[in-house]
Amino acid sequence: MYSKSRRKAPFTGWSNPREKITRFDYYHRLNGDTLSRALVNCVEPKLRFENNRLQELRAKHAEVGATGSAARDLERKLDRQEEFLSELHDFQDKLRRVADLHFEPDLNDGVVLNIAPLWELVPWKEPKKYWDELLAGKYEWSSIGQQLRAKGLVKG
Repeated sequence: MYSKSRRKAPFTGWSNPREKITRFDYYHRLNGDTLSRALVNCVEPKLRFENNRLQELRAKHAEVGATGSAARDLERKLDRQEEFLSELHDFQDKLRRVADLHFEPDLNDGVVLNIAPLWELVPWKEPKKYWDELLAGKYEWSSIGQQLRAKGLVKG
C-alpha cells in the first residue's frame, strides 16, 4: 500500500553498524516497553543461541586438534563467531542503555524525535543530530524533550 504512493512505510528499525542484527517495529505500536521486550524476546535468546554455537565450535576444534586444514577452517569459524558475539553484546549494551531510560514514545513528536535516543542503532544520520539538539534543550515542546528534562539529561 505504501509503495504505490511512494510514501515510506510506518516502520522503524535499528541495527548494529554492520547491520547483521536488525529489528523492525510498526511505528504506531511503539510504547515504553518496546525496547525492553526486544532485549528479552530477541537479543538475549540470540545471544544464548550464538554462545552455544561458539561452545560447539570450540568443542569441535578441541576434537580436531591444532593442525591441519580442518583446524584452520574451525579457527576461522571461531574468529567469525567471536566477532559476531562481540557485535551482539555491543548491540545489547546500546539497546539496554536506551531501554533503561524508560522513554514513553509519543507519536505526535514524530519519527525522528522518537528514534533519536536510538541514534547509535539506526542507519541514518538525522537521529544523532536530533539527539544532540534534544540534549541541548531544543524541542522543549515535545514529549521526548520533556522526558529528557525530567530525567536531568538536558544541558542548560
